This record gives sequence, structure tokens and C-alpha cells, in this order.
Amino acid sequence: MFTKNNTFKTIIRYGIVLYLCMAAHLSRAQLPPDSLQAYKITLTSSEKTAGSKTPTPSLTVIYSADYLRATQNRGDGQATTWLIWHERRMLLQIDGQQGLPLSYDIQLKTNVYLPGEKIDSTATTAIKRSGEWDNPNEYNGPGIGRISFAADTLTIAGYATSKAVIYYTYPPSCTDGLIRKTTIWYSRELPPFCLPPFTCLQKIPGAALMICIETTDGAKVCYQATEVILQQLPASFFRPSKDIRIFYPPKL
Repeated sequence: MFTKNNTFKTIIRYGIVLYLCMAAHLSRAQLPPDSLQAYKITLTSSEKTAGSKTPTPSLTVIYSADYLRATQNRGDGQATTWLIWHERRMLLQIDGQQGLPLSYDIQLKTNVYLPGEKIDSTATTAIKRSGEWDNPNEYNGPGIGRISFAADTLTIAGYATSKAVIYYTYPPSCTDGLIRKTTIWYSRELPPFCLPPFTCLQKIPGAALMICIETTDGAKVCYQATEVILQQLPASFFRPSKDIRIFYPPKL
């Protein structure tokens, strides 16, 4: 038979056990995940000519909500990799065994605008005055791009895609070799991604499965997805390997 004193002790004991269980659960919830789901999209370029012995240029993008690892193989044996940690707003560019930290806000800023979106004409000036060492136009030219969405559809790598077209305008003095138009086929079934060479993709409401670029001098190249995979990866996959020598930006 329980006395009031025994009942009180029992309540306290159960309360302590419950507290410890909740504390353990919260502690596990706050730890970074050992692995995460990530999409891998392999896009192959149309640049390779028939009979060429050089590898076909390609772009491989592996990304989750918080991380991205993208490698662009240029077809000449050289490749550039970008690592992005969105939560920490960090960006690293890797060429060979050398890694260069870049400004997340500058290198991922786009000069492309949605229909009706107001153009930020002060953005470049503000960046220059901030003292950042990065070149704000390294991946974005001096022009402005406007997106228009079309009703066209296309199936790519097993996914239904929609079409978006970006038309660029430039000052009269800028004409040669610049991007005139970018056509993007994207799937709303996959989460969107963007990286420095394709900052315009942050305005696209889905993953880009084909990107076609036309320049003002008539050149055209397309990257089209040949494979889309959902896989489980350790979070360490999105960190640079230990043999990468990381340089830090110079103080100007």
C-alpha cells in the first residue's frame, strides 16, 4: 500500500526519467546528421565534336538543402569544383589541389530578374564599396537578364520539365562574346540549385535539367541531364579533402 510519501517519491523518480529521456532526444536532434539525402544530376555538354578524342565537357551537381558540390569538367583535362555551405554562407572554389574561399554574397548574386521584379541598380556599387576582394562581375557580366516563362514542356532524364528563357541587355559598348540568351528546362519535381557559373538558376523554381547558352557572336552550347540519382551521403562528402591547399583572400 502506497503512502503519500512513497507516491511523491515515485512521481519524482518518473519525472527524472522522463526529463533524462527528453534531454537525450534533444541532444541527438541538435547533433549534425552523419548522413543526408542528396540529389546527383549529371549534365553533359553538346560541345564535343564527332571523332574528338577529348572528353565531353560535363557538369555534375550533388546537392541537398544545406550543401552543394558541383564539378565542371571543361573537356581539356581541367576541372573546377565548387563547395557551398548555405547555412554558414560559405563558398569554396577548387582548381586542382588549390582551394580559394570566395564571397558567398558576391559570387552567388545574380543579375537576372523575374517578370515584374525591380532591378537593383545600386547592387554593384554597394559591393565595390564594401571592401570585398572578389570581382563582382566574375560570373555575371555587366548586362541585365529578364526571365520569361513559356508553356512548353519536355521530358528529360525521366522528369517533366518546363521552359524558361532569359534575355540579356547590355550597354552599347558591350557586345562581343557576351551571353545573349539562356534557355533553361527545369523540373518542379526536384529542388532547385545554383552555383557561381549559373547564378541565374536561383530564380528558377525547380532543378535545371538542360541549360542552353547563346552568345552575341552566334555560339551556342547546351548542358543536358543524362542522369538523376537520389542517394545517401555522409556530410563529410561536402568538405574539401585534406590534401587541398586553401588560400585566403588578400587584404586590399
